[in-house]
Amino acid sequence: MPYSDILYDNLSLTLESILSLSSTWNRTDLFVPSEESIILRRHPILYGTAIYALLLLIVGTIGNILTIIILSRPNLRRHTTMRYFIAVAIADLCSLYSWNLNLFYKHLINRYQNDLEDASIISCRLVSFIAFVSLQLSSWYLTLVSVDRCLSIHFLFWRRQLGRVSHSIYIILSVTIIIIFLNIHLLFLNGYKISNCIPYGKRTCFKCYACLNDKYYIFPKWETVHVIVYNLIPLFIMLISAYFMIRRSQSSHRRHRALSIDGRSNSLSSNDRRNKHRQLTCVLISLILLFAFLTTPVMIYNVFLRNHLVNRKPLKYIVQGILLCKQFTHHAINFFVYSYGSSMFRRELHEFFSTCTRKTNYNINQSRASQHMF
Repeated sequence: MPYSDILYDNLSLTLESILSLSSTWNRTDLFVPSEESIILRRHPILYGTAIYALLLLIVGTIGNILTIIILSRPNLRRHTTMRYFIAVAIADLCSLYSWNLNLFYKHLINRYQNDLEDASIISCRLVSFIAFVSLQLSSWYLTLVSVDRCLSIHFLFWRRQLGRVSHSIYIILSVTIIIIFLNIHLLFLNGYKISNCIPYGKRTCFKCYACLNDKYYIFPKWETVHVIVYNLIPLFIMLISAYFMIRRSQSSHRRHRALSIDGRSNSLSSNDRRNKHRQLTCVLISLILLFAFLTTPVMIYNVFLRNHLVNRKPLKYIVQGILLCKQFTHHAINFFVYSYGSSMFRRELHEFFSTCTRKTNYNINQSRASQHMF
């Protein structure tokens, strides 16, 4: 065999091996150039984010349901603030069953890493509508708590007239209607079916988060509006409210300390009421800080970075999964913040479990007694 033929064969084998390694690497590394690439192997981080999303779903469901039950008890639901917290828990519960469930399905169940929204036009529009609405409602309900709390401790007329429990229900309904109408277009415009398309593998023939004439309909256009409505405006209002609440709390503490030094300390009931108000303020400020820390990064990514990673799918999935898990941690852990920061909440929680235990024991004893009779 001539030397040139040997050289050609060796070069061909070398190129084939390089292409083979490159193909394998593109399925596991962080850089896959084609949008239609079928990724059968997943990065370990994606498994971690999917499992964490499932844990958030379970923990958040239990925590938010318990929060709704405890805050609905007679001793707590008579307070306006608790009504707003109930609304926050309901919105958080709904939000967990959109993004988190999709993250778990995408990276642990669906072999092609398709979204739940890709199954049909109905699922696309319904899931996206619930996702955007629930997140925006959660942040605005928390904003209502902050504003109500701030005005209540600064203005007596607000607490006695505008800040009553009956008015809070109408305020919650008004905000809910506004947010729903703001996002109602998602039920009619979001997503379309690709014409002359045959489903195969990763290809589902349904394009979600886009409309037929505008592929940027959701990302980044509506996502920018979502960032303003969900994050920027509520966070700005909450931070201002927190500032005035902290100022008022500090001045009240200094005044109480001065009275104690002068020997004119208030009664025990007054001190107990002051401690409850201080605990409530601390819980609210903690929720505001957690909201700012956990939700802002994913908003920045969706508006400014998402389209830069469109051709680097695994890296996009990893970054998006981590940021979504961080964001929805906020919507899953409020129960623990209430339990840690509020003695009223802990007491009602203890009484709830005690009542459940007594009822269970009573039913067991009744069942045993009826068995002995027969």
